[in-house]
Amino acid sequence: MHPDFAVLTPRWFKRAFVYTGSIGEFRYRFANDSENHLIHAAVYTHFCYEVATDVEEKDFPWDDAGVEELKGWLQQKWEDKSNKSE
Repeated sequence: MHPDFAVLTPRWFKRAFVYTGSIGEFRYRFANDSENHLIHAAVYTHFCYEVATDVEEKDFPWDDAGVEELKGWLQQKWEDKSNKSE
């Protein structure tokens, strides 16, 4: 698993309401929904979230199982996009 994803825990998501990051051209964004206890995740490339045309989004429960599922989803999306750029 990519080290950027391995560190994610339910507590980690309390750092900020919206968090963005990138690995090269692979970009990701998390938005916390504390009212519904969800993490809204998005992956995209090349541009900021607001103007990217290739955004893929998915919601995950904000708990241990949900964060593990999120980490697996991020890893798969990163691998998919990394393989396309080779």
